Amino acid sequence: MGHWYVVRTRAGQQQKATLEFEENGIAVYCPTMRRETRHFQTKKWIMREYPLFTGYVFADLRISDFGTLREMRSVLSVLADGGGTPVPVAGNIVENIRDAQERGDFDVLRPPVRRLKAGDTVQVKDGPLSGHYVSVTSVEGRRAIKACVEMFGSLREVEIGLESIRRVA
Repeated sequence: MGHWYVVRTRAGQQQKATLEFEENGIAVYCPTMRRETRHFQTKKWIMREYPLFTGYVFADLRISDFGTLREMRSVLSVLADGGGTPVPVAGNIVENIRDAQERGDFDVLRPPVRRLKAGDTVQVKDGPLSGHYVSVTSVEGRRAIKACVEMFGSLREVEIGLESIRRVA
């Protein structure tokens, strides 16, 4: 087992680089995010996956793997310090990114207006309540919800904009 390194790939070739790493028996991780957009003509919602760090992947490299990197067509370089020495990334950082990706923290999904109802649980993404889980008491039109939040030792009802929340299962 080696150390994780940030590897720079050719523009738009993270997937090709990932395949090359796998063919050479090197563990690789390309963090992704999902984005939901509305098609401009059909108005249907389309979910696509994009790399989180465009042009970069994480690779679990041993000393012997650095020679293999030179032969890969999709790989440009390894992130290094000013002296040219590759800089390892702590394994817990890569695991934290994986966990956040699995939770959907990087996803940009459509506002959950019609899907929310009283009693649903949501997570607040930003603002002073960031990270808190709240219970929806009512949906206020298409822009906000009212939710119960435990604050100052009691439950308070607050209004939160839909852009600031994420539905949880």
